Amino acid sequence: MNRVMVTGIGGPAGRSAVEYFKRKGEFLIGTDVRETGPAVDEFALLPLAKEPSFTAALLHLIKEKRPGLFVPTVTEELDTVSALKGEIESLGCRVFISPPASVKIANDKLRTAVFMSINNIPVPATYSGDTHRETVIRELGLPLLAKPSFGRGGRGVVVFESAKEALGENRKGIIFQEFIPGDEFDVNMYIDRRGIIRAAVALKKTELKEGVVGNALRVERAVRTDAVELCKRAARSLNLEGPLDFDVRLRADGTPALLEINARLGGNVLSAVEVLDSLDSEFKDMASKA
Repeated sequence: MNRVMVTGIGGPAGRSAVEYFKRKGEFLIGTDVRETGPAVDEFALLPLAKEPSFTAALLHLIKEKRPGLFVPTVTEELDTVSALKGEIESLGCRVFISPPASVKIANDKLRTAVFMSINNIPVPATYSGDTHRETVIRELGLPLLAKPSFGRGGRGVVVFESAKEALGENRKGIIFQEFIPGDEFDVNMYIDRRGIIRAAVALKKTELKEGVVGNALRVERAVRTDAVELCKRAARSLNLEGPLDFDVRLRADGTPALLEINARLGGNVLSAVEVLDSLDSEFKDMASKA
C-alpha cells in the first residue's frame, strides 16, 4: 500500500483523485483549507497557497506524513509546488508537475494567449483588461467575454451581448476575449518525465453551469483528433509535464481554438481515467527502481 497525499479534496479534481486512489487501495492523506471533501485515511488543514505560511506548512506535512506520491490539484498552489519539486522529492515524495516557467504561463490566461499566438497555436483574440473598452468592442465584436486572467474553471466569466454591458466592465485583473460559440471540449492529458504523451482524451462538455460558459456539469467521451492534436502542440511548445487539463472550443467553421490550460488534474478526469492510470504507472515505475 502506498501513501498518497492529495490537496484540495473539496474541489472536483481533488475528489476525483481521492476516488481513484481509493479504488487502488492506497492510503489517502487529504488536505484542504477547511474540513471538507470525501473521507480519507488522514486529513490535514493547509493554509491558502497565497499565505506566507503555505510553503513551510506543506513541507512540514510531507515530512510528517511521509507520502510517496503528492498530487496537487489547486491552481493557486502550482507555482509554489513546482518551485519546490526538488525539495519535495528529496523527502522521498514524488510529484509530477510542469517546470516553474511553464506553470507561470499556464496559470496566466493573458500570457497563455500571447505565448500560443507567437507559437502559431489558435487561441481566441485576447486583450488585457487595461485596453480601452471602445477598442475591445470594435476589435472583438459582440458578443465578447471577460474573465479573470488568473482563475479556476468558469469562475468570473461574463459574456457581454451589448456594448453598454461591456463598457460597464470595471473589474481588475481581467482579460477580454473573442467569444467562440461552438461546442466546448475538455482535453485531459498525461506527459511523463521523458516528454512522452501517455494519455490524451477529449471530453465533450454537454452541459455548462452558466449555460454558455462555466464549469462542465456533464461530459461525454468524444473523438476529436483535431482538438487533441491542438493540445499536444500546445503542451510541447510550453514544455508541459504531468497531468494536464485543456479547454478547447470550436469556431463557426468547426476548427478548434485553445481557451486555457490547467497544469494539473482536471475535474472531469475520472471520465478520462487513462490519465490517472498513467500517473499511477509512472509513479510505481519510479518507485520500483528507487
